[in-house]
Amino acid sequence: MRTDAAGQSALLMVDVAEVLAARGIPYAVIGAMAAAVHGVVRASLDADALLGTQVSVARELRQDFAAKGYAADLRVGDAEDPIPALLEVTDPFGNRVDLLVGLRGLDAAVMDRASVVTLSGFHSG
Repeated sequence: MRTDAAGQSALLMVDVAEVLAARGIPYAVIGAMAAAVHGVVRASLDADALLGTQVSVARELRQDFAAKGYAADLRVGDAEDPIPALLEVTDPFGNRVDLLVGLRGLDAAVMDRASVVTLSGFHSG
């Protein structure tokens, strides 16, 4: 666990990314953290990512994160919800990463177009 205080959701995202990479789950960081990579600074206390996986895999991920000492809450949407599920990962300091499990209607090739960046020594992609 890289975090040691509140206000470090970007570092928590690195820990989350390592778990996703170990499982071979494609992801793209979205929201304020992604905007910052492109020079647009937005205030946000969490990090967000879009996962290229199914709800059944998110259930397994929830267990992976819990085993590493994180709180992991999976919320599954109904048939009309544009987001099939949301996995919220929180560390003991209150840092949070929201993982959107898919997005209905989204082009499947979006993960192929995501930029690869290095954060805190971890190379995504």
